[in-house]
Amino acid sequence: MNEKPLEWISVYGESMGHKVGRICALAAAVVVFVFSFLTLQLVMFIAAVAFGVLFAWLQMHAFTEYEFCYFSDEIDVAAIYNRARRKKKMSFRMENIEYMVKKVEPQQVTRYYGDKNNMGSIYTLVVNQDGKRTAIVMESDPEFTKVMEMKRKLR
Repeated sequence: MNEKPLEWISVYGESMGHKVGRICALAAAVVVFVFSFLTLQLVMFIAAVAFGVLFAWLQMHAFTEYEFCYFSDEIDVAAIYNRARRKKKMSFRMENIEYMVKKVEPQQVTRYYGDKNNMGSIYTLVVNQDGKRTAIVMESDPEFTKVMEMKRKLR
């Protein structure tokens, strides 16, 4: 069956906990660095560097978008961090999808690729890959939802 490719993006901004973590890591790095500079303690300087590295890591992952590509019965999921860096998260075939349901359905292994609070277009795909069931919570494109209806995988 010759299907057209589908691409859609799920924007998942920065959560409040992530913002607080970034601010706390930066504040701790500055305070501990100043304290280590005043007391000339190497351990405190190392702690300041560790807080700085934590802040840098949190800064790199502050804004996340998830890109979904459906082509030739295969779905690729990629994360785009800060609108610059792309990282492939997973890939699976349509034949591995057991079903798709319009709600968040908890399973043993659940991967979230989208905003959990946006309940308007949230779907759960249950994928059986290599004998392991994985629930993928994602925002679905209406065209992809139609494809899943045609393949009788939408419940």
